[in-house]
Amino acid sequence: MIRRTLDRILEQRLTAYVVVSFILFFLLLPLLWMVLSSFKTMSELFQSPPTYWPHDFTLEAYSQAWNKAPLPTYLLNSTIIALVTVAFTLVAGTFTAYGLSQYKFKGSNTVLTLFIFTRVIPPISLILPFYVVFLKLGLINTRTAVIIYTIYLSYPLMVWLLKGFFDDFPRELIDAAVIDGASRTGTLFRIVLPVTILAIMAVAVMAFMWTWNEFLAPYLFINSDELKPLTVGIYYFVGDELTYWNRMSAAGVIAVIPSITFFILAQKYIVKGLTAGAVKS
Repeated sequence: MIRRTLDRILEQRLTAYVVVSFILFFLLLPLLWMVLSSFKTMSELFQSPPTYWPHDFTLEAYSQAWNKAPLPTYLLNSTIIALVTVAFTLVAGTFTAYGLSQYKFKGSNTVLTLFIFTRVIPPISLILPFYVVFLKLGLINTRTAVIIYTIYLSYPLMVWLLKGFFDDFPRELIDAAVIDGASRTGTLFRIVLPVTILAIMAVAVMAFMWTWNEFLAPYLFINSDELKPLTVGIYYFVGDELTYWNRMSAAGVIAVIPSITFFILAQKYIVKGLTAGAVKS
């Protein structure tokens, strides 16, 4: 009887929506708390018992966060690091994945395995070796060090994802283009990329968000405020004796607005891109 009742509940379409909404609520709860805290005063944040809804909405924390810390500089640094990382991994990853997919050679599977093996290693365990290498090369306290590290994290995954899309591309179209006189590079740019552009852009968006949210590497590799990205700049509001939670929350809201906005505008293309190789024609 109990099992029959449970089966009926699970068969209802409403059940799926209720479960997803319940999970989504808990996932968004920290973000909601951050947004509400950004509109509170310091005295209200430390009030006991805590208030869930601000008594008096104020933009004081946003004003202080923008004026007390160089947030525009942090935003610029985050943008530079993210765009350079995405540009490099997009170009190099596309050529690498296309070559491994369409022009196999002896040991190509081993090369692909080595790519993913670099991401199996926990990134935090590589922080010290990277730091020593950058120190020897004089790259500590530069954006270049962070860019190299984020490229190391994004490039192998981008190659793996893009190879799956290129594997599903009809080989007959590539052979026909070559017969018509197109070079391998010309075939890639004229035939393959226009068809797989959504998949490539979807992977690029993912790489951008991974890089934008990186904290540990820039925190350890960069010391100067004028070079720090936004994720590290938010730490500016953690003092020796007091943490300005409302200003930190306001800076956090400012930090997530670009990525959330971009994701909302591009989510249709991301979904299409990630599912482009799911069904073979």
